[in-house]
Amino acid sequence: MPGEPDHDALIERIREAEFSTTRGGSNYAMGHVDDFLDGMVVTLQQGRAIEPLIAMVRFATVRLRVGYVTAEVDEFLEAIAAESTGARPPAPHSRNEDPSDVEPAPLPSVIEEPKGMLAKMLGR
Repeated sequence: MPGEPDHDALIERIREAEFSTTRGGSNYAMGHVDDFLDGMVVTLQQGRAIEPLIAMVRFATVRLRVGYVTAEVDEFLEAIAAESTGARPPAPHSRNEDPSDVEPAPLPSVIEEPKGMLAKMLGR
């Protein structure tokens, strides 16, 4: 039936997934991602939907150890979720996006300077 996902192709794609690794910053713990991908393969082999798993997953992150690049893992999971429902996978995000297209993070509305010990003692 058109639009129906090919579970064998999805399983093969998940098994062959490779992600870049890096140290520093906030990256996904490799073991957690690998275990999750293995679980997705088992779920597909059992004929069950993987979209709920993908929607709920939150990977542990590492900072000083080598980990998978978060954007690559997230994009891969978005594509797999779309394919598993028979939809077209989303277009990959360009790593060379024009910085003017990206909205800056909102700044805090009030910045408070930390109080010193004397101010805390006098309740100021």
